[in-house]
Amino acid sequence: MKGSVRKPRTEGGTWSYRLDLGLDDRGRRRQQEVGGFRTKKDAQAALNEALADRQRGTYAPPSKATVQSFLDEWHQGVRTELALTAWTNYGQIIRRNINPYLGSKRLTDLSPIDVKRWHGVLLESGRRDGGALSVASVKLAHRILRRALADAVRWNLIVTNPAAATRVPKGEPKELTVWSADDARRFLDALADDRLIGLWTLALHTGLRRGELAGLRWSDVDLGAGTLTVAQQRTTANHQVVITTPKAKSQRQLLLAPATIAALRAHLNRQRQERLALGPDWTDSGYVFADEAGVEYHPHRFTKMFEDAVKKTGVPKIRLHDTRHTMASLALEAGVHPKVVQEQLGHSAIAVTLDTYSHVPQAVKRDSADKIAGLFGD
Repeated sequence: MKGSVRKPRTEGGTWSYRLDLGLDDRGRRRQQEVGGFRTKKDAQAALNEALADRQRGTYAPPSKATVQSFLDEWHQGVRTELALTAWTNYGQIIRRNINPYLGSKRLTDLSPIDVKRWHGVLLESGRRDGGALSVASVKLAHRILRRALADAVRWNLIVTNPAAATRVPKGEPKELTVWSADDARRFLDALADDRLIGLWTLALHTGLRRGELAGLRWSDVDLGAGTLTVAQQRTTANHQVVITTPKAKSQRQLLLAPATIAALRAHLNRQRQERLALGPDWTDSGYVFADEAGVEYHPHRFTKMFEDAVKKTGVPKIRLHDTRHTMASLALEAGVHPKVVQEQLGHSAIAVTLDTYSHVPQAVKRDSADKIAGLFGD
């Protein structure tokens, strides 16, 4: 490792040092020059410290980059690594929950205490209306910052990751809102003649996400074989409808129960009748769930139609996404193996399923205990 102290270039200028950083990936020599020292002695002391840091492997080249400038550039760089909806969400969180609080700090000056104070501000007044941001939202913002700073460490922009050295806030996990089996039956029975009963049946029977329901095409469904392939999703990003390919684990083929097949077959027959009634005015979009003219619904429309259906039936109010939670909860309560539920939902790992549905009633655990004890006799 080499370095040298350099004289001021102009009268009244400052001393600097130049540090040899070795060769880059292309075999080119890299050097870092740092100036602003009043005396040769100051420059030499700083050079000695930098050389010692290099020896220890803790040296990060000085940079004037701010947290905001780094995050903005980092966010653009990870565009190809994330699903479009996730990438868009990252950008919103960076703009709303990170940059306004930490963005002006120099990247190399960001410390664990800065991150901890940031947590506190978000928990107290981090919402856009000045209210407290939820623990879950703070954890998500922290996770994004930690991931970005991990890249900064890998790129030798900073020595350590201050977000990795900071504990995330603790909070009670939010209790999921789900229907009981009786609630779900009442809902479907009350809508037996509804035009979209096939949609509500499929949502509750399979736990498909809204984007997966909105993106489902008849070409993805084989009623004869009783299978459904999740091959695409229609979601929104930057107020535009986008069609994307799900992540690997979310691309899956589901086996359909006879009741689900029957509901989809009835839905297909209804759609064919609507097509005959409209004749040339019919739009062949190819989507399973479309309006009376065959035009696909905007993804947000699914949410509104579900809200209207819930009000109509008088069952407890839940979100459309909660039909997914309802399916998973009821499946686990019925003794379906968590691995099967994981694959049905398209979770990346079984741990995600177990963590998400840790609320499964004690009765299920008691039933398991009784079965285990039964293996050894009465």
